[in-house]
Parts: sequence; structure tokens; C-alpha cells
Amino acid sequence: MNSKKLKKLIKCSGHAENKSAFTIPLTSPIDKMTSFDFSKDDRARIEMITQSLKDKIRIVSFKSAILHNKHLFRGRVVLNLNCGVGLFALFAAKAGAARVFAVDNSNVLYYTKLIVQNNGYNDIIEVMKGEITEIELPVDEVDIIVCDWMGQALLYQSTCVDVLYARDKWLKKSGGLIFPDKARLFVAAIEDERYKNENIEWWQHVYGFKMNCLREVAIREPRHHHVKVEQLLSKQYPIHMLNLNKATCEDLYIRSKYKLHMQRSGRMDGIVLFFHVYFTKSHTRLAFSTDPWSPLTNWLQTVFFLDQSLSVNVNSLYYGGIELYSPGSSHNPENIIVNLEMLKGEPYHAEFEAAMSWYMISSRIPRCVVFKATDCSNSEADGSQGVNRFQKHKNKIIK
Repeated sequence: MNSKKLKKLIKCSGHAENKSAFTIPLTSPIDKMTSFDFSKDDRARIEMITQSLKDKIRIVSFKSAILHNKHLFRGRVVLNLNCGVGLFALFAAKAGAARVFAVDNSNVLYYTKLIVQNNGYNDIIEVMKGEITEIELPVDEVDIIVCDWMGQALLYQSTCVDVLYARDKWLKKSGGLIFPDKARLFVAAIEDERYKNENIEWWQHVYGFKMNCLREVAIREPRHHHVKVEQLLSKQYPIHMLNLNKATCEDLYIRSKYKLHMQRSGRMDGIVLFFHVYFTKSHTRLAFSTDPWSPLTNWLQTVFFLDQSLSVNVNSLYYGGIELYSPGSSHNPENIIVNLEMLKGEPYHAEFEAAMSWYMISSRIPRCVVFKATDCSNSEADGSQGVNRFQKHKNKIIK
């Protein structure tokens, strides 16, 4: 384009006087979102959508649970809570559901509507925007609730409360199903000296100055990262089973005793929490895990560092109490406190080792997981690879 045509175009567009201004036509709600809007609704960002859909362990597990149970979904009414781009709703429609309600409070639903339309499911899937506690479904009850409700360390930034609300208000009292419906939370002792030195002890000497006040903040912030199997010092110990078929909000207050049997000697730098997820209503039992033995997921593992690392010996036993709860009268998944008390030795002559509190309120979960670019072949399409690997290590669970 020559300079004369360019000047004429600028003049016709009304920018002859302000040549630096250029307006892009806004055609959708997402186009109108500012950087500030995306900071509050990061699930509408293409990067977040991509990261979520590339979590193959999670996606293939849901796909298997739905498509391998077509007899449960055929002709049924399904509610897909916090649906995102609607992939699970699409699976439900493909499985033969008569009607699917895809609900979310994010502007990601603009994409969801296009995806539903482009795949020819407009007559089955109805996309609805809003908080589940504020919308009204055009039906009296649903047969199945599908929701990816788990958060970091199971509770943090979870949507358990949404599922419980929808269950009590819409799920059929007799024969209603939740996918997935159960999860078990585990604790284990870990050795992670390098990470602790780089992110916590570092504050004790910063360019020649003491910044211990910031170390006190850093030590109380749980970290979400990938824990390797060789970093584990103890067996995993189950501290809570959450059953959404009959749970109440009181069950989201986790308070449990634990025992950590050391499998090797080393330095206990902290503890790690992870969970297993179960689709118990599936015709064939399906499950996946976020433990260090299993393939990586978006949840990673949640690490809680001790103020003072402990030297431990093989076959030694550490035990005590742990609790996860949201302060106040209502459960707030964005504000979780974790308390731990740790003892050593025989109960009649126990030695106090540590007491810690961590606050899961500091920042958004880092979305930096990099998944291997592996092809999802037909042999993997049923999720058998991830499930088999989970089954291989389930014998490590302490009954």
C-alpha cells in the first residue's frame, strides 16, 4: 500500500488528527476484556485453557469414566459444573445424554458456545453463565453431576461447595450420580534441601543483608511443584476420604492423626500432600492420582516446609495431628489454613519435634507445568496407561 492510500485510509477511519490511535472492532465479551479483567478471570485466557486441556491424565480419566459408561448417561440429564470450554459436556452428549447443562461463571463460555455449535450439539448442550448458587436450571432435577472439583491439596481453590449445593438442590435423590464422587488425601515426609535453600533459606543472606522477616513469610507459604519419588522419606499415609455423595460442608474441615514410617535415613525438610480421585459409580472402577509415582497433572503436589529440618533414621516413626480448614463460618476455598503437630518416639515417652501453620492464601497457583508432547494413541484413549500406573502403586497405601 502506497503512502497516499494509507493517508486516505487513516482519514476515512477518523484518525487523521490522532495518527497514533487505532481501534480494533470488539465482537465478543472476551474481546472487550482488559488486562485487569483477565487477572480476575484467568480461566478465559487461551494459555490457561491450553494448559487445562493438555493435562491428559485428568482429561482421559474423565473421558473414560463417561464414554465407558454410556449406559449410565444415555437419555439422562447431566449438569456439568465449572465446565470451562465444555469438553466434559461434549463427552456426556457423545455418550447419549438427552440434555446437558454446561455452567460456568467465566467468560470462557463465549468459546464454549462456539465449540458446542461447531460440533453440532446445540440441541443437547445448553451453556449457562453464572454462579451455581444464583442460576436456575430449567429442570427440577438432574441425573448426573460432572465436575472437576478438586483443588491443590484437595481443598485449596476447589469447588466442593458448588457440588454439594448442586447435589442438594438438583441431583435426583434416588439414583443420582456424581463424577467423580470420592477423593482420598495423603501425607508423606520429603527431603527437598535444594528447593528449600533456594526459596526459603536464601532470605537469611540477600546480597550481604539479613532479610529474615521475609523468610518467616516464605516458610509459611505452601509450594506447588513436582516432587520426585526419590525425595520421599516415608510411606504415604491417608488422612481423609471425601465422599461427595453424602458429605456436608463440615466434612471439608479435615482433622486427622497421621503416622510417617521412615523408609530411609535423611533430612526431613517438610511434608507433601497429594490425593487420589475415584469414579466409584463407573461400571468398571476408575481412578487417577496426583502422587509422585503417577504421571504429572496440573495439580502437581503441595509441599509444606518445616521451619527446622529434622534428621531422620530408617524405620523411625513420626506421628501427630494435621488439620486443613477455612477460618470463619463459611468454607472459603481461597483461604485454607494448615496446622501440623509432629511427635517422635513411643506414646508414653514422646518427644516433641515440630509445630507449624501454613496459610494457603498468598498467591494464585503457578500455571507452569510442562507436559511431555506424547501422542494420545488409540491404545491410550481409554486412560489405561495412567490407571495401570496408579494401580501399580496403590499397594503403598497404609490401610
